[in-house]
Amino acid sequence: MRIPLLLAAAALLGALCGSSAAAPVEIRVAAEGARPGPGGVATLDAALAEARRRRARDPGAAIVVALAPGTHRLAQAVRLGPEDGGSAGAPLVIRGPADGSARLVGSLRLAPVPLDPGLAARLPAAARGRVRAYRLPPAARAPARIQDPIVLNGPPSLPAFEVFDDEGPMHPARWPAEGFAGARDGDGPAFTLADAPASLRDEPDLWAEGYWRWGWLFEALPVVRASPRGPGARLTLERTPYEGIRAKAPLRLVHLLAGLDRPGAWWRDARSGTLLAWPRGGEAVEVSVAETLLSADGASHLRIESLRLAMARGDLVSVRGGRDVVIADSVLGPSGGRGAVFSGATEGGVTRSDLSGAGAEAVVLTGGERRTLTPGGLFLRDSRLTGYARRRPTQHPAVALDGVGAEVAGNYIHDSPAYAVHLRGNDHRITGNEIANLLAGATDTGAIYAGRDWTARGSVIAGNFLHDVRGDAGHEVKGVYLDDMASGFTIAGNLFLRVDQPIFIGGGRDNRIEGNVLVASSPALHVDSRGQTWARDAVADPQSELRAAYAAMPVESGPWRARYPGLPGLLYDRPGVATGNVVTDNLMALSAPFRFTDGGSQAEQTLARNRGPAHPPPNLADLAQASVKPEDFATLADGTGLRLPTIPSARMRRSLLAGAPFGR
Repeated sequence: MRIPLLLAAAALLGALCGSSAAAPVEIRVAAEGARPGPGGVATLDAALAEARRRRARDPGAAIVVALAPGTHRLAQAVRLGPEDGGSAGAPLVIRGPADGSARLVGSLRLAPVPLDPGLAARLPAAARGRVRAYRLPPAARAPARIQDPIVLNGPPSLPAFEVFDDEGPMHPARWPAEGFAGARDGDGPAFTLADAPASLRDEPDLWAEGYWRWGWLFEALPVVRASPRGPGARLTLERTPYEGIRAKAPLRLVHLLAGLDRPGAWWRDARSGTLLAWPRGGEAVEVSVAETLLSADGASHLRIESLRLAMARGDLVSVRGGRDVVIADSVLGPSGGRGAVFSGATEGGVTRSDLSGAGAEAVVLTGGERRTLTPGGLFLRDSRLTGYARRRPTQHPAVALDGVGAEVAGNYIHDSPAYAVHLRGNDHRITGNEIANLLAGATDTGAIYAGRDWTARGSVIAGNFLHDVRGDAGHEVKGVYLDDMASGFTIAGNLFLRVDQPIFIGGGRDNRIEGNVLVASSPALHVDSRGQTWARDAVADPQSELRAAYAAMPVESGPWRARYPGLPGLLYDRPGVATGNVVTDNLMALSAPFRFTDGGSQAEQTLARNRGPAHPPPNLADLAQASVKPEDFATLADGTGLRLPTIPSARMRRSLLAGAPFGR
């Protein structure tokens, strides 16, 4: 009997030893102002170097880089390459404490200095005694301009630096302080502003920004000349805005000392390297210096967990190539650029995270191979996105998709002037999201947007809850906006509540609109055939954006013929006609009926079993006006016989579930 007992003891000891050997190696990183503990290091770069040495000795080692509670400052990006990743079973983990007490930031704290009397004398009366002066670091003093121009289809526009106080991002001093002034007498790059502040000629780095020609396009351009014009000023931009300056175009002047008249504003004196700021709360002020915080290029099997990442001039996290890179349980933002960017990567993304205050997009997912329709497997899941497009309020959504097969699921996207999702490419899935309170002040845009590409097909928008997406006076917005011949989408099982133009088909074909519930959302469906009318040139001109996108894809190839059999002959099948859209089993309450305009014809579509509720509840009007609970509308389909793939339910209300790590 002694031999079996000894064997059992040996087996137990071996299991314990094996378990100990498989335990992750932890490399601890000290926070700002603290000394590294035994075996620890002072910086994240040093920790990654140590991780590389350990992995070289043991390629299968599980390694955790643990950031201590506190602030970890970066002056430049921490870069990870193929040699830094882990393995599928043992990814490299960069992790903070579970309570989110580790902050990774790209900023420096500024030291206060005496305020120059000459500058103090130029301050608005309201600012005197309240504005503080700070010495800027060389990285923020050297650039000639505070930012790059913001223009349509231009390169990413980064600020030279941003300024932060205890409440978050501050803004360059501006006039008017709230809202916009109206441009007059636009002529090329020149325009007049009535009642503009005096002494604009004393501003060496003056900017003007606004909606120069179209409500869907915000541009910011440097002012190269300013001269008095009556009670106002005549100003000349460095270049003419896109398609010129319309009368009364809403715009504002940016980075002028006369605009430093309230908390949250700042102005830079480049000659002395001094920042003048009126901070909110205390006097602590920081400026961003690092362009990016974490840059993974070709790294695979990487986890970024339980961190707060903030205050980069550009993108917080950049992932290029590689596989299985995941950001989880983290808070990202604010930043001058984007939150997290995945480009050419596969099977990675963001989950259970909170993204706010991005200057442009919160998340970009570009992966997969369109020519072969190979999915990239990128994802954004169970996260909260808000306050994005802070610097670039048009053309920059919460999440931008391109390539093939990305997933946006279970997120709460809310409170931003820009749209929630922009779809390019094929076979994406937008499911189970709550999208709310978007597009204030915007026009000719939609909460979910796609357009100008017949080949960008196969995406599914299903089971989402869109509410409170409405245009201001003089503005018009949409819910799901299939713009300029967007085709081949499935929009199914969504709940639209208080959404203007909830489903808008702008000239497209072969879309399926099935089983949606539309409450106080009018008109329930719009279909036009613009390719036959005002947009016929986009269809007929071989050099147009639409035709170029069609020519760029191998629609005659085997994978494309199998997946989209209608595409190869599209140019010979009345391409300008909106046709083949299937609209069935949609339930409409307190919503105007379908609208067909600009040549759009009901006869070209398949419409069946679209109706109102059979037994509307007596308080439906009150619910339609004030409720934000999907379950309040779950009984609308009773007795209708409609086949609804997603009955409205509490699961659609992601505001109660998504994102918000660390108890936020």
